[in-house]
Amino acid sequence: MKQFITRIFISKQVACCVVATGAALIGSTAAIGQQTRVYTDTDKTFKDAQLLYKEGKYAVSMQLFKQVIDEIGRTQQSSRNLVYTDAQYYYTVCALKLGNPNAETLAEQFVKSSNNAAREQLVSYQLAKYYFQQNRFKDAIPYYEAASIDNLSNDEIADAKFELAYCYFNVKDFNKAQPLFASIKEIQNKYYIPANYYYGFIAYYKKQYAEALKSFQRVEKEPKYATIVPYYIAEIYYFQHKHDQLIAYAQPYLSGSNKVYYDAEMRKLLGQAYFEKKDYPKALPFLQEYNENADAVSKEDVYQLSFSYYQTNNFAKAISGFKQLSSEKDSLGQNSMYLLGDCYLRTNQKANARNAFAFCARNSSNPEQQEISRFNYGKLSYELGYSDAALQELTQFVTTYPNSKYNKEAREVLVGLFMNTNNYKDALTTIEQIKDKNITVQKAHQRVAYGRATQLINDSQLAEADQLLDVAISYNHDAEIKSLAQFWKGEIALRQNNSNKAIPHLRAYLGTSTPPVSGEANAQNASYNLGYSLLKNEQYSEALPYFESAQRASGPNAGRIANDAALRSADCYYMLKDYPKANALYDRIINNNEQGADYATYQKSVIMGIQGKDTEKVNLLKQLNSKYPSSNFNNDATFEIANTYLANEKYNEAIPYLKSILDKQPNGPNAPKALLKLGTAYYNAGNESTALNYYRQAAEKFPNTTEAAEALDNIKEIYVSENKTDEYLAFLRSTGRTLSVNAEDSLAYAGAENKFTNGDYKGAGPAFAAYLQKYPNGNFALPANFYKAESYYNVKDFSSALPGYEFVLSKSASPYTERSALQAASLNYTQTKNYTKAREYYAKLREVSTSKENSLVATRGLLRANYQLQNWNDVSTFAEALLSSSNISTDDQIIGHYYLGKAQQTKAAYDEAIAEYKIVIGMTKSEIGADSRYSIANCYFLKNDLATAEKAAFDVIKNTPSYENWIAKTYILLGDIYAKQKDYFNAKATYQSVAENCPIPEFKNEAKDKLAKVEAEEKANSKIKKP
Repeated sequence: MKQFITRIFISKQVACCVVATGAALIGSTAAIGQQTRVYTDTDKTFKDAQLLYKEGKYAVSMQLFKQVIDEIGRTQQSSRNLVYTDAQYYYTVCALKLGNPNAETLAEQFVKSSNNAAREQLVSYQLAKYYFQQNRFKDAIPYYEAASIDNLSNDEIADAKFELAYCYFNVKDFNKAQPLFASIKEIQNKYYIPANYYYGFIAYYKKQYAEALKSFQRVEKEPKYATIVPYYIAEIYYFQHKHDQLIAYAQPYLSGSNKVYYDAEMRKLLGQAYFEKKDYPKALPFLQEYNENADAVSKEDVYQLSFSYYQTNNFAKAISGFKQLSSEKDSLGQNSMYLLGDCYLRTNQKANARNAFAFCARNSSNPEQQEISRFNYGKLSYELGYSDAALQELTQFVTTYPNSKYNKEAREVLVGLFMNTNNYKDALTTIEQIKDKNITVQKAHQRVAYGRATQLINDSQLAEADQLLDVAISYNHDAEIKSLAQFWKGEIALRQNNSNKAIPHLRAYLGTSTPPVSGEANAQNASYNLGYSLLKNEQYSEALPYFESAQRASGPNAGRIANDAALRSADCYYMLKDYPKANALYDRIINNNEQGADYATYQKSVIMGIQGKDTEKVNLLKQLNSKYPSSNFNNDATFEIANTYLANEKYNEAIPYLKSILDKQPNGPNAPKALLKLGTAYYNAGNESTALNYYRQAAEKFPNTTEAAEALDNIKEIYVSENKTDEYLAFLRSTGRTLSVNAEDSLAYAGAENKFTNGDYKGAGPAFAAYLQKYPNGNFALPANFYKAESYYNVKDFSSALPGYEFVLSKSASPYTERSALQAASLNYTQTKNYTKAREYYAKLREVSTSKENSLVATRGLLRANYQLQNWNDVSTFAEALLSSSNISTDDQIIGHYYLGKAQQTKAAYDEAIAEYKIVIGMTKSEIGADSRYSIANCYFLKNDLATAEKAAFDVIKNTPSYENWIAKTYILLGDIYAKQKDYFNAKATYQSVAENCPIPEFKNEAKDKLAKVEAEEKANSKIKKP
């Protein structure tokens, strides 16, 4: 049977005869004569169908094959299985050739159900061809693979090999496609050209350039491939580094009828060939044309064009190109940044060069370029005034590259940096790490320690500053710095209320032949401070020469200091009882209407009183009230006038002044005294009923005060003298008092008070607390709460202190009100951060204050509390109130202008805000100064004045390097400026410097987020395509 089937495939002519013969042999039986006609008819139909099939008449033959299949199937003639199978085969192939809708299903069913391997393979071939013609290459592959070439003709074998190879090619299975194309590419038939083309393409893809070139050269003249293949040939020459051959080959294709499909790419190849030959002038036009006209380019394209510009000294265009490669992390990116840095240096753009070298320094692809870039970054940072970055980078450089040829220069720059930097904080850290300090380093150490100390003083970190001043004093290299350090040691001692410690340091400063001057550190301030220290120590005679010296100096704030020194000189003479000299100085102040004239007037009235000149005394006090209506001494002056009249038994004259005190401050600290004295005045004037009214007010409105107790005694005396004891007892009951004072209450309070008086604050606090627990409404509840608070405050138990102060403030005015308001406001502001309560208590302090100092504290506190609460209108109000106060300190001027600037900025009044901030930075280099410099830059940014904003930002970085938070915020602001200008290169460099180096997580994360956004924006706008 196998031999029979084989013969059918060997010759189709013979196969028809053999089938007929076989049928006759199988059916030669006399017993079935009836079936002979049936066989004959079916055979004829089958033969006719075969003939039509050979003639390509597939539709007609298909119908006949269907008749054969149906007839054999109907009669169930098992002896006709082979014919039946052949009919099914031809029927399926016809369906495939005709493209019938069910052809695919018929073929798949035949392959699955057929027991005839040869026919199965042939149907697989035909089904593969069917898929191939429909471009279903992936579906065709398994059927081509299943079809054996043993059953195919030579032409079919050629078709099958090419078509299967083409299918592999289309699904990119080049490893299988290549050998098939190779097997037919040498045969001169219809597939010779396409096989060579596709074989060449695969060889090209697999970088088998010699093989590819050979095949491409066979087809390059073929019209179908003539516009494509030359480009591949040219590219192969490029890959083979045959640049001259490439140029000669490609040049003819650039014009006329020879132009290729990939014309732009061919021109780029020419540019690249010239580039590789280092013929940059010839490379440029080709590379430039490609980069300008292409929708997308590679990073290599941009690099080659930029490098060509660089080599032809067109640095502006080179810069424009290299900048686009700042996000590349490979060696090409590093080299681009290195060359970009050089371009910027050659065009004197050091700031941009610094950023380029920063990019290069982050890339380790080329260690030598990384080393040079790190050095250049540090050196340029130094030259541009970025002291913090220079210090950090060069310190790391000398450690990382101890044998670098740039190490010596780096160390020289570091020494210069130490001697000139304002970043004392980081410089100090670096110097302290140097174990063996030579003379140069010691000099730098003395300067840096002193500089850092002054910064810490500005920020009120006095203990650390004091230690660093000791370091500066320990060196003898710079006498001026040593002397200035002595001045600040004295200043710190004064701020810590340690006048004894201040005196020797101030003497040391003034003891030099010509005391050095540096801002506030000058002879006038030192003389005043030394005089003041001696005055506090009651060394009045020794203080006088220094106050007199302070009056002779000139310079910033000299007038204010000289004026105050004159007053202190007068005070010294007053304390020495040299009244003529004291009066002479007070008169000078008064006659010239200088600052402090109100105080001088008051002090002169005191002298008049001491000398028994009550008339002159009263006249002076009246003059004070009329001439200086806003003076802090008005209440005291009014009270002293009343006291003088009372002492001289001029009761009616005293009464209006006492009433004036109550009118101005009905609940003020002098109110209890005024009520008591009014009662006394009316009583002595013979008006007992009015006297009784004022005594009762004193007792009722201000209970638990000494004035209330004295008023009660006077009330008792009046009622008893009038024999109205019942009314007296009723009055006592109405006030919650009894006739006798509880002795146990008094004893318990006295014990706690004794501890406080002896300075045992640790024991006094609990003792007062125990008293109040036992006698919550005792006779001494008010002072007990106050002194309890003071005791806890003195041992820094602020949370226990605060309730006592707040209790005092919940009651009527008393001698404890002013101090309690001061302390409660301060604790709420600094400790509990309850700015609403702080504002409330500062307002109370402003209402009850009896001194200029406390009035200023209240105004200052209201300003700061409202700032924290963002009450901008009130911020403006209190800032202006502070600035309008007379004779205020430099610190108050600073915070007044600073907060006024903040208020203006929130109202978008940027020009007004900038004006205020500029005043601040002219007065301080403290953190407020750093904040103000930053705010100036930010205001310009908000105004969209980006160029000025950039300059202002650089000013922050150069002048406030020790304040890391403001430096970080400023770098981020700089990045925002560049991003808004679409300067992605500098924006990325700036954000990345913060993301990598900033120790503050908040700013580090902000910089990372902004870096990611600007990189995404740059990518979206870039022509450079990613591989």
